[in-house]
Amino acid sequence: MRHQIWKKGTALTAAFALAVVPALAGCGSEQKEKAADSGKSGEQDKEKKEMAMGRYLEEDVTLPEGCGDIADMTMLEDGSLRVCYIRSGEGAFYTDSSDGGKTWGETKNLAELLGIDPEKYTVSYPKLGANGGIFLTIYPFSENVEEMSYYYISPDGTNQKMDIGKELSSGYVADARFTHNNTVIINDFGTALVEISLDDGSIVRKYEEGGTVSCFAVLGKHLIAVTDTTLHYYNLETGEPLEDETALTEQITSDETNLQLTSTSSFPMVFTEGDEEDSIFYTDDKGMYRYSFGGSVVEQVIDGNLNRISSPDISLVSMVRDKDGNFYLAVQDSSEDMGRTGKILKYAYSPDTPATPDTELTVYSLTDNTYIRQVAALFQKKYPDIYLNLEIGITDEEAVTSTDALKNLNTEIMAGNGPDVLVMDGIPSDTYVEKGMLKDISGILDKIEEEDGILDNIRESYVQEDGSQYVMPVRFGIPMLQGQGEDVTAVTDLASMADTLEKYQSEYSEMHMPMSLLVGGADTFIRQFADVNAPAWLKEDGTLDEAAVTEYLEQANRIYQTGKTGIDALKAQGFAVYSIGERNMMSDISASAISVLGGYYKLSVGRLLSPDGLAFLYSAEQEETNLTHSLWNGQAQNCFIPEQTVGISAKAAEPEAAEKLVEFLFSKEGQETGASEGFPVNEAVYDSEEYWAVGDENGNLGTLGSGNVETGEYIEFDIVRADEETTKRVQELGKTLTQPSEQNEIILEAVASNGSRYLEGEISLEEAAKGAIQQVNLYLSE
Repeated sequence: MRHQIWKKGTALTAAFALAVVPALAGCGSEQKEKAADSGKSGEQDKEKKEMAMGRYLEEDVTLPEGCGDIADMTMLEDGSLRVCYIRSGEGAFYTDSSDGGKTWGETKNLAELLGIDPEKYTVSYPKLGANGGIFLTIYPFSENVEEMSYYYISPDGTNQKMDIGKELSSGYVADARFTHNNTVIINDFGTALVEISLDDGSIVRKYEEGGTVSCFAVLGKHLIAVTDTTLHYYNLETGEPLEDETALTEQITSDETNLQLTSTSSFPMVFTEGDEEDSIFYTDDKGMYRYSFGGSVVEQVIDGNLNRISSPDISLVSMVRDKDGNFYLAVQDSSEDMGRTGKILKYAYSPDTPATPDTELTVYSLTDNTYIRQVAALFQKKYPDIYLNLEIGITDEEAVTSTDALKNLNTEIMAGNGPDVLVMDGIPSDTYVEKGMLKDISGILDKIEEEDGILDNIRESYVQEDGSQYVMPVRFGIPMLQGQGEDVTAVTDLASMADTLEKYQSEYSEMHMPMSLLVGGADTFIRQFADVNAPAWLKEDGTLDEAAVTEYLEQANRIYQTGKTGIDALKAQGFAVYSIGERNMMSDISASAISVLGGYYKLSVGRLLSPDGLAFLYSAEQEETNLTHSLWNGQAQNCFIPEQTVGISAKAAEPEAAEKLVEFLFSKEGQETGASEGFPVNEAVYDSEEYWAVGDENGNLGTLGSGNVETGEYIEFDIVRADEETTKRVQELGKTLTQPSEQNEIILEAVASNGSRYLEGEISLEEAAKGAIQQVNLYLSE
């Protein structure tokens, strides 16, 4: 088996996606506004909710020049905001602002303050104290110099080397927090919390030895240790454990993602001291909360669904509060490129803004939708009077099939209780159009066309004969194939792909597989492989073509059987089959580029979704010049993969708000969000140099490494922006694709459930094809 490591620059990072679920709207604690009792109902409760005023509004703080990733942020004792950040290729810097981030003062280079050679050492994990002190780690670039060391820079600029390496079991500092006792507490990479005197570097005491500390907080005289299972509390004056704060523990542990630390540069939660003695504020991916030690209630102060706190792109770094009651969140925002960009978000209380937006707009998606969650934060910032509620048809908590979910959706729509906007991915849009369940959105798209242009080849695929249009993909993917040049040339359709892979059958094993899609199992393989084949299965009347389905399953089985030896070996190791919610992620072709380069896969097929993804393909091909990529054609030719296809319900309860959302999705602002979720259809964005100019100023995105645990083989190569010729070729290719490959979940489920049994030898090819036809026809008849 292989494992992969992704590095941005020289610092090892781990991908961290926040899970988000709807939360209750909250009010500011200082203004003593309280949300309406959730146990009440009826008109009286509705009137109270509508009258409730006061909400924290979000705004971006201007960043220091050259600010990249933010390492830490604090509020100094004099009320100044201090931020420590990384400049690409230059190292770690810090600067202060006395006006809440409107302007920034002198920038100071930490390497220069320490007097170290930046060619030999790098500053890592700098942590800021409110007194102006800084604790940091120095890592050597070379094995020929001394090991990592630890320093404290005092407020007066004096450097003090801390001889604490022998006290750390791991040697790595995952986090550090200053106390009011002139000590610093460091997280020994999750194995213990070690408190160190800043006077002489001696060890004061250790907490949580032998446990697993995900993150921790120093709040006045309290230490909160968040482990992988629960929270522990300590008195910082004595070091003694304190009684459990039951309400706070239950609130935080109710979401298991709060206990999982998967990155050393961001945290599942951040804390700051409160507005009264023994009170605290904390933020997680659902919003911001207030709690008083010894209390029985955790109050939500800010609903994360009304801003970017709940965006999957946002990872939390630090949190502070100024003397006026404004909050500042330092975050990493991964929405713009493969790496992360530091941001500071300010939250100021607005007493004249409704606590809950006047309008609730419901958006339906068959599965959880990262992109819509990303866009929701920006949309609600632009339209603070609209609350966007994302309704999910299939969740992990409920054993609901696609068929059941769509039946429930149809029932709700016909009863007039359905969503306002539908994300049609997986939903049979043709049926909805024929039954008059969707509203004509051609006027909205015409407006975008006039302002920025829309890719004609994509839009024209959805325009009706009378010029009306009911659905449109917000983004699209390009089906792509990567492998050795002679193999890529030989694959022109489904049968020729099977022919090509069968030629190498004697070479396949657990460590040398035919293609990337096989490792998820038969069901997942059939679903993912359908991208450029499914359009050929439908007759004009919307029913399945049995001959086309039979051909698909027959050729898919030929490919599947070539890798059976390797697949069985993976199963024997307990390799898991991926769930429906992970389907799109696993078919992103860029994820397999390094495995094709290393020879683990003979071919890789999937969706190319962004210039970042193209950089992975291009970079692998720079390492192995015989590697190449090309448009992937199957039973259907010249396909594009619709991503985030949207429509407005003909029975929308909030039609005006629905139109605003759809217009926003296709606007430049909306299309510049979620760059990894597919190519934009807004022509101005798609054609812009900025969109394709990924990476840093030199076109570098990072370094990717992959190791084989059995052979010890290790591959590492730099990921760089594709050159102008390659970029232009893919850019033009995207404008020529005319066949949408609609992912009808009813059909996919029928073909996959029956076809996987055929691939596993349980039923015959004829039985599988007929079973799929019958299952689809049964749904259509209902």
